[in-house]
Amino acid sequence: MSRILITSALPYANGELHIGHVSSTYIPADTYARFCRLKGHDVVFVGGSDDHGTPISVAAREAGRTPLEHVDYYRERQLNDLKALNISFDNYYRTHSEENREITEHFLLKLRENGYIYQKEVELFYCERDKTYLPDRMIKGTCPYCGAEDQYSDACEVCGRTIEPGEIHRPYCILCGNPPVTRRENHFIFKLSAFSDRLYEWLTSDETGEKFPKDVVNYVVQWIKSGLQDWDITREDYWGFKLPYKDAKENQYVYVWFDAPIGYIASTINWSENKGVDWEDYWKRKDSFITHFIGKDIVYHHFLFWPAVLMGTQEITLPKKYVVNGYLTLEGAKMSKSRNWLIPLNYILKRYPADYVRFYLSFKADNSTRDNNFSWEEFQERINGDLVDNIGNFVHRILHFINNRYDSKVPEPSDFDDFDKEFIQLISSVTDELAEYYEQCDLAKAIKRIIESFKFANSYFSAKEPWKTIKEKPEEAKNTLYLCANFLHSAAIHLNPIIPQFTETLQKYLNVKPDTWDSARKLQLKPGHEIMKAKPIFEKIPEEEVQKEIETLKQQTTQTEKKEEIDINEFNKLDIRIGEIISAKQIQGELIQLTVQIEKNKQTTIVGKLGGSYKPEELEGKKVAVLVNLKPKKIQGIPSEGMLLAAIDEKKISLLAPDKEVKTGSKVK
Repeated sequence: MSRILITSALPYANGELHIGHVSSTYIPADTYARFCRLKGHDVVFVGGSDDHGTPISVAAREAGRTPLEHVDYYRERQLNDLKALNISFDNYYRTHSEENREITEHFLLKLRENGYIYQKEVELFYCERDKTYLPDRMIKGTCPYCGAEDQYSDACEVCGRTIEPGEIHRPYCILCGNPPVTRRENHFIFKLSAFSDRLYEWLTSDETGEKFPKDVVNYVVQWIKSGLQDWDITREDYWGFKLPYKDAKENQYVYVWFDAPIGYIASTINWSENKGVDWEDYWKRKDSFITHFIGKDIVYHHFLFWPAVLMGTQEITLPKKYVVNGYLTLEGAKMSKSRNWLIPLNYILKRYPADYVRFYLSFKADNSTRDNNFSWEEFQERINGDLVDNIGNFVHRILHFINNRYDSKVPEPSDFDDFDKEFIQLISSVTDELAEYYEQCDLAKAIKRIIESFKFANSYFSAKEPWKTIKEKPEEAKNTLYLCANFLHSAAIHLNPIIPQFTETLQKYLNVKPDTWDSARKLQLKPGHEIMKAKPIFEKIPEEEVQKEIETLKQQTTQTEKKEEIDINEFNKLDIRIGEIISAKQIQGELIQLTVQIEKNKQTTIVGKLGGSYKPEELEGKKVAVLVNLKPKKIQGIPSEGMLLAAIDEKKISLLAPDKEVKTGSKVK
């Protein structure tokens, strides 16, 4: 028995999970964890939410929440979706935790003690309009390596390179669109370059070579050969943990990518405290098999930064295995949150069983950085053809036959013919083949081999024709149903890592308890074993349902959406008036609080995201169009009672105003 610690990339607690997230990371990690448990290993599968960083603080401000309220909101939603998908975490925790803070501080102090943290004066971006330092995710510009435009200043999504502070070309503030100024501050730097030789040796050694994806290793090795840059782990005015150094400034915090992977350890610590075991057995022992499941977008962090930090602390066992999957496109196009071209996980799980989603997406998880595609029509074909017609139909045929013709008891076999022996050999060989595929975390090969085995079983059953031989050659019919029932027992184990709900139902019908992986090689069901009355497990997806999904997807994206027509009565429900802005003051970032005169004795408060285009003093005295019968909403704790009408392009806002003098309160029709 081996001690296996499995982690899956921490979902950023700033939005809903979609099918791309679970295809690349969570389904493969859960499948591997379930397989390892079946093999009898000591398995701990941990995860959690990634809670820190600038995008969260920006999104929280826009949503009228504190950063902690924001991450709590999305963490709960993400966790519920992962549970609905039957992701079997032993512990799902979070990076904003006391355990993570303590061990992050310990790592930082240990690295400095060992000579791997030094101070350096760096240039920082500062927005004079918003009066704040701009961390990496509040700055966009042109990648200094590949020239891609509109990239965040810490990493390029096009070439995958990490960008150090100050290196981005043609930067602009994402809040107001203005170019920032630079200021100089002392930062704490992690000496990543000191680990170049050790990282190269580790990545290319015989010990790890078989367990790391070769294409990823080759990619990362090129980064090492081109020269690793030291890593700035300091951020000002940040949402995260404060730096633990006495000479750090009060507003200096730990960069999110330093504490995020430490969250794996923190989650294990939290689990161990609840279980009464020692977390160090999983992270510090040389025989512990640490396995990371990630998407290809975070390769740099997990293959370079993270192992270098572990090497620098000299306390934690280095990872033994990485599983990296590529992106999932949707109907041939890249998924996009801004264009609404995606399928939220909670959306698909409300419409289809979790096993349907897991089954189909297993075809897309092959432990390679090659991108795969989600197609609604292919989804239907795989479910209806492979799952319902092939697997589900065989299950129902066998169980129904035994229920009706053998009084729900497994018949007793006698002498097997060559075809029977070939079927017996298949059960054993498929078990061994699948074990290899699951070890390699190649779910695509595993699910295809299972489908092939069911096709063979179906052809065996049809060729044997037990509905005829039960009268003409009853002993042959008994052999057929005996072997088919035992095939189902083995298949339930084979499929358990991928579609656990199905296997639980099948094992219930077979009247057996969950068994070990090795038991799938043998004929476990004895003659006379009584099975339960069975019903069909799966249902087909109707053609019209899939076409509706495709149409819904097209309608929801901003590129293909047709604007819905409304009649004049609906428009007349909108009470739009000309108002005069009496006062304006900056609240936070680009949010401005306005007092707007609508009628002689009526003023209203409006909070708007205008700071990127207007200064408060520019707004006072301005006449604007206001929607006055909008339901009030609190923003930053302030009730906002209306909405200004404006024209908006990518970065600028232009308020709509009358081109001639009109009375305040005039109705817009």
